[in-house]
Amino acid sequence: MRKEFNFKVKGHDVRVTNSWLRGAKLYVDGDLRDFDKSFIATGKTALMSANLEDEGVLEIFPLSGLFSVELDAYLTKQEVRQQVYSSHERLSLKEKRLAQ
Repeated sequence: MRKEFNFKVKGHDVRVTNSWLRGAKLYVDGDLRDFDKSFIATGKTALMSANLEDEGVLEIFPLSGLFSVELDAYLTKQEVRQQVYSSHERLSLKEKRLAQ
């Protein structure tokens, strides 16, 4: 099963793909930045990340269920972590505006 998540962070196009056989891959503006081949993810640990220069570090926290995968994305800059995307929770309007 293949699943894909697309979102924008500070003007960057982010795509995360997940496949049972190929693992998860993180693309920023079309460039492969990180990958992970873990079979189970708890959502408590960032399994992939990408440095977005002055914007901070984008961290991806996958959460795998029996037949599905969800993820949360956070942007960390100077010890401040801001949620910028969630595939299973609604972000507040303020969080959405700060992510763009």
